[in-house]
Amino acid sequence: MNARQLIETYHDAWTTGDFVTARRCLADDVDFKGSIDTFHKADDFVGELKGFHSMLRGVKLLKSFFDQDGAALLYDCDTVTPAGVIRAAEFFSTSNGKISEIRLVFDASELRKLMPS
Repeated sequence: MNARQLIETYHDAWTTGDFVTARRCLADDVDFKGSIDTFHKADDFVGELKGFHSMLRGVKLLKSFFDQDGAALLYDCDTVTPAGVIRAAEFFSTSNGKISEIRLVFDASELRKLMPS
């Protein structure tokens, strides 16, 4: 599977709730840094992703760019929270047939208001 197929498989999996497939796409030591959280273990990251997914009505992919070992995706997450639609930019790097690095950028200010202090 090339980088494009891998990243498209991952994105389609997590956005439809198929976390087994999403997890298979990730390196065990995936390096994830987002606007709220940081993870260095795929299982921890997928656990958090499940929680986020439960707040979604849907995800609409707006644009994608791919190269030999990575990608950038721009998408809208329609949440059931007061945050509403959250636009996200996600950047991926791949290595040895797995997603090794994810950088997720979005305006987290409305989501932070919903978090316990």
